[in-house]
Amino acid sequence: MLTEKERKVLELRKKGYRQVDIASKLDVSQPAVSAFENNALRKIRDAKVIMDFARKVRIEYGK
Repeated sequence: MLTEKERKVLELRKKGYRQVDIASKLDVSQPAVSAFENNALRKIRDAKVIMDFARKVRIEYGK
């Protein structure tokens, strides 16, 4: 699950904000913005791998 900061960083990046601008807007350091973004993208990739595996072995979820 993404944290609130991770979601906000991804939303702002989607809108075209640069990391330095996001850092200022969220009152965090630029390295923190980079970490939030990288963590969010890693979590999304991991979730995709898990979902692909579940489909492959026909595990039903969400019921």
